[in-house]
Order: sequence, then structure tokens, then C-alpha cells
Amino acid sequence: MFQPIPFTPKHPVLQQHISYYYFLKTDTSDFETRYYAFPHTHSVLNIHQKANFEIKDYYTRVYADPSTQYAACVQGIREYPLLAHLQGQLDKVTILFKPLGINHFISQPFGALYTQPSEVFGAWDNEPEYHAFLKEFYDTDDTGIRANLLESFLMSRYAPFAEYDVLAKSLELLSNFELDLSVETISNQLGLNVRTFNRLLKKHLGVSPVTYKKVARFRHSLQNKIFETGVKRMTDLAYQSNYYDQAYFNKIYRSLTGSNPQRFFNQVNSLADDRLIFQFMKK
Repeated sequence: MFQPIPFTPKHPVLQQHISYYYFLKTDTSDFETRYYAFPHTHSVLNIHQKANFEIKDYYTRVYADPSTQYAACVQGIREYPLLAHLQGQLDKVTILFKPLGINHFISQPFGALYTQPSEVFGAWDNEPEYHAFLKEFYDTDDTGIRANLLESFLMSRYAPFAEYDVLAKSLELLSNFELDLSVETISNQLGLNVRTFNRLLKKHLGVSPVTYKKVARFRHSLQNKIFETGVKRMTDLAYQSNYYDQAYFNKIYRSLTGSNPQRFFNQVNSLADDRLIFQFMKK
């Protein structure tokens, strides 16, 4: 198992769009770990030095490769667990963008660029500033300096997009599980028809409103279990996230995690101040 070092952005603009980022460095060439990462509303960007990827459906292997200077991959919202396989001496930064957040830092809508569970990220490859940042970033081991360099680079890329306000409001309504509004009701409140709403969310987020709500509800229940010490029973957990019955709660957990809720919580590990929830595979 590894121990990522998490950082919360200092810049107020970045705080709006990034939950946190973390640094991970492995020390030996024989390092190897495999773990499942579960569906999230975040978009996750990983930038590595001297590494390469093998990417298949819901499987990403990252391995040390001295012949590759830098490599980046990104994962958007997905409906199934992603198996991550790390091998060798690695040095990376991982940025966890809030929903829609990554769209402020790339020139095209995220959902239009990235349609697979995991993909190589090349949105900044043609920009000299990006490569200058990476060289300076990986030339130091000081995590404080790295954090400052990362934030400076991200702010140099920051450009708000026109549809953000209406989409941010839509995600707020989709994530309100006390109201539990239908997609049609939310569309009407936003002054959109359902078809336009679906198109806009898929364009910028890569998923439909129904899929986003499904994943957001799962993460809501997950956070309740991790952080609310009073939650003991699975029935209470289902109730708090407004799953309409225990059978449906179990069904959703099986589809998103591969396990029923009880087994899932017995198997997972929390890292980075409980911000990362992984299931590590036995060797």
C-alpha cells in the first residue's frame, strides 16, 4: 500500500473547482500494487514522469518507463470500478477536479474530448508553458514548491466557460437527495427541455443527468458511512441518501462496486485523510 500526500488548493479560484491534489512517489523498481477505484463525481487527472500506460476498459496499468519524459491520463465519471495497476519507480501528481471543474482549464468541453473510462490526456501537450512547468515541477522534491508550481500553472490555464452557471445549478439540484427532484423537474426549473439538458451535461461532463445522480447518491452514502460515526446499519445509510428501499440500495452498490454494501465497507481502505477510498488487491 502507498501513502499519498494530499493538498487542498490555496488559491480561492482553484478551491472552487478542485477538491484536492496529491503527490505520490515510489522508491523502488520492484514496487507493485493493484487496487479498485470506485465511481466518483470527480474528474481525475494523473501526470507522471518517466512512466507509460496500458489502458483497457476499466483497467489502467501505469509502469515506469525511462524512455518517456512525461505522460498524463484522465478519468471522468464512470459507472463501474476501475482497476489501477501501478508498477515500478513512479513519481506523479493527481488532481481531483470537482464536477465540471476541469472544463475551466482545457479549451474544449471535457465530455466532447474524453469518452472512455480512462484515456491519455493530451490537452496541454502543444503548449510550451506546460512542458516548462513539468520540468520545474519534477526537478524538485519539495512538496511545498511543487504545490506552488502546480497552482501557478493551473491559474495560467484558467478560463471560465459560458454554460458553467446553469450546469452548476443543475448539479446542485441533482445532488439534493432530500428534494430528490426528477430530471424533468430540474430541466423546467433551469428553463431547458430535457433533451437540451442531457446534451449539455454530456458535452461538459461526459454523462447524462440520470447517471450523474446515480453516482452522486452513491458518493453521498459513502461519505455518510466514512464520516458519520453514528451510522451503524446499512438500512440507516440507505435512508440517509434517500434510496427508496434496501433492495435497490444493495442493487446500486453491486453495480457500482461489485459487492453488496456490507462486504464493500469491510473490504475498502481509506487514504489521504479519508479522501481516497480504494480496495487493494491481495498479491
